[in-house]
Amino acid sequence: MLERIEIENLGSIQKASVSLSPLTVLLGSNASGKTTVMRGIEFFAMLRNQPWDDVMYAGGYRLTADHWPQLLHGGDLAKRLVFQGFVQPNSTEPDYEMHLGIDWELVSSSIVAQAGTEQQAEPEFLHERLRDPAGGWILAGTDPYSIRKLPSIKPQRPRHASITRTLSQFGNLPPFREQLADLLQYSESFGSARYFRPDSTAMLAITTTSRVWQDGSGFVAALAALQNRESERFEAIEHRLSELFPHIRRIRFNTSLEGKLHDLVFETHRSSRLIPAQLEADGVLTTLFLLWAGATTPPHGTLLIDDPEAALHPHLMGKRVEFLRSLANGEFTGHPLRVVVATQSVDFVRWVEPSEIRVVEYSNETGTLVHAIPETETLRTLVDKFQANAGDLWYSGALGGVPGPGA
Repeated sequence: MLERIEIENLGSIQKASVSLSPLTVLLGSNASGKTTVMRGIEFFAMLRNQPWDDVMYAGGYRLTADHWPQLLHGGDLAKRLVFQGFVQPNSTEPDYEMHLGIDWELVSSSIVAQAGTEQQAEPEFLHERLRDPAGGWILAGTDPYSIRKLPSIKPQRPRHASITRTLSQFGNLPPFREQLADLLQYSESFGSARYFRPDSTAMLAITTTSRVWQDGSGFVAALAALQNRESERFEAIEHRLSELFPHIRRIRFNTSLEGKLHDLVFETHRSSRLIPAQLEADGVLTTLFLLWAGATTPPHGTLLIDDPEAALHPHLMGKRVEFLRSLANGEFTGHPLRVVVATQSVDFVRWVEPSEIRVVEYSNETGTLVHAIPETETLRTLVDKFQANAGDLWYSGALGGVPGPGA
């Protein structure tokens, strides 16, 4: 499972290292780069697991010449976007590394190079490597089976297909399935990642696809599909929702005469009639969304949530943090996840352990930086002797990540 990620030249990030605990809480002022960090984690996963043409940063920016400058730090096309992933605790060398950018040497040597070429140059994988648990590295552009047998093979120019996607394709072929089994299992430990910032209005919009977007669009269709496909998992979500909000009895779906999904409704203890989801509290809806997102995130996955406290009463913040920890430790799903959230709610942070906090700060000189809270004697005294909680400490400015002059 991903232990640490280092990101260079993405948006507000010049170079940042982010260590991940089972539950990681990003704290920082507005525009410090919290969301950029989470989207960077998601982007790294997309690049490994999806076809190049399907990869989108922040839900709308594709890897094309038109969009590429908007992804890079400072819009500098000479820079490379770099990701380094670590799955071995305390490792000093990345287990997965990828560089994306424009091959300017190829562009300049092309016989068609001319004024205006810069705007048309397309980004690609310039360098990519995965640590081989059997020793050495798997390099992009090589046959992952042959490279184990022929370590001296000369790498080809990187392609628009990541190493992990290539491995999965080879692993489906009988001649290579057994030989690559350990390598496939190792590459899967880097996992997937999904970023959400759910909005109750978008969540309830009925779509023709069960794909769920970052604002929650498509959620109702996905939840209905889960009920049909995995009833036990759906019932676990329903049961947990009723525990958190006792007035909810059952989750139901209205359909049209043609059998098409119409809307989400609830059976409640407050009415003999079904209650449309649009008339239910936003806190119930966002909680249901998080239950679904946690239950459907695969093993080794990372769930990234902006504003996990949205629409929730302060007295329920502790239960929200407990639930997120239950996802992180595998209690709810049966397999542990990485859960990363970004918040500015003092009520939420009051229930968080200092070891789970990562402070996100921005300066014009360094860009976005992320750091854990050092465990000092002063911090231990405040927590143990004076019963100070993380929310109070953060609000006081003792932890950093608060607006400064001119913010």
